[in-house]
Formats: sequence, C-alpha cells, structure tokens
Amino acid sequence: MDSLETLVKRHLKEFPNFQYYGAFAEFISAIENYHEDLHTGVSLDCCNSLLQSICKTIITQIDPRVEGKTLNKGAKSETNNLISEAAKLLQKNDDIYERDFISKLSQIGKHINELRNARGDLSHGKHIPKELLNDQDLSRLLREITESLSRYLISSFFSFALEKKSKEDFEIKENRIGYEDHPEFNDLLDEEYPLDGKLLYSQGLYELYYEDYEIRLQTFLDEQALLDEE
Repeated sequence: MDSLETLVKRHLKEFPNFQYYGAFAEFISAIENYHEDLHTGVSLDCCNSLLQSICKTIITQIDPRVEGKTLNKGAKSETNNLISEAAKLLQKNDDIYERDFISKLSQIGKHINELRNARGDLSHGKHIPKELLNDQDLSRLLREITESLSRYLISSFFSFALEKKSKEDFEIKENRIGYEDHPEFNDLLDEEYPLDGKLLYSQGLYELYYEDYEIRLQTFLDEQALLDEE
C-alpha cells in the first residue's frame, strides 16, 4: 500500500482529511504481520471497507445532494455499486469505452465483496477450524488490486477537485473589479492612508482584503453619483 500512502502524503496540503486513507493503507500493510490464519479474512474486510469509504467520500463530495447515510444501506451500499457511482462522477468522457471500463471496475468490487462475505473475519466471525483455508497469495493479490483501484479513484478525485477549484478561482478573478479601473478612488485612499515604502494602501487593500476594497469603492461611487446629481 506504499504507493497509496505516498499519493495521499503528496496532496496532504490540499486534502488534509485524506490523511485518514494514508493511515488506513498503512494498517492494511501491517496485516501481513498477523497470524497466517487471519491474513486473508482480515485483509479482505479491510480492503472492502477501504474501497467503500473512498467511494462514499468521492460521491458525497462531488454531489452534495447525496447524504452519506443513504449510502450505508440497501443496494447503494454494495461495493460494486459504490465503485460504479464514484467512477461515473469522475469519468472525463461520456463514451462507450469509459462506460465499459466503469462496468469492469464495479465487477472487481463485486468479487471482492463476495470473497469478503465468504472469508471475512471481522464483519462475519468464522468458527475454527475454518472451512476455507487461508491463501496468502490470494490475500496479497487482493491487497494489490485494492491499492491500485484506490489509488486510481483518489488520484482521479484529486485531479477533479483541483481542476474544479482552478476554474472557480478563474471565474472569481474574471468577475473582479480591475484595480486599474478606478484610479481616482485609489489615489484618494493612498492620500488618506499614506504608507512608507513602495506599497500603496489601495493596492494592499485590493490584494489582501478585496471585499473591503469593493465595499469602499461602492460607497465612493455612490457619493460621486450624488454629487453629480447636485
């Protein structure tokens, strides 16, 4: 799970809450040190839970209309359906190839869930001796599949969220009043609040406290309009 931990750490500044998944991945890696009869069962439970949690996070963050509790019961709570819904929200192109890819991803989740139901030790305690023998190779394969799928989902979400934020920031900047658009107002501020050095009060207000700048500018324009009427 090292690559998943690395991905989360690389984006910790932008997505601090995802540190949870870094710790989750570290825990799953530690399962290898458990007693051999616990390997597969515990690993399956954790892998399944990790995928479900990641998908629920992606779904609720991209589509705020979805309440988290609605994803905890019924068909919506099944791993394959969660993966399918999360992947649909993340897909960049609505074409047959991506739709088919999403379908295949959800099938992986379905099989992991089925194996977890058959072998899981946490959600479904098993009597001993177990009917199904422990399989370390299967356990390793499932961890690697889960790591790759989790990394794909989280990485895609990071890209989606960062691109969305970039567009929103651009739109906000586009709608901003230009600093150079009102030189008379800027000069008035600079005369009223002279500063030592090269920094101008009006420019500092504009860059650091834009909303205050906008409010004071509007007051200035309103006063100018009243004077013009007189």
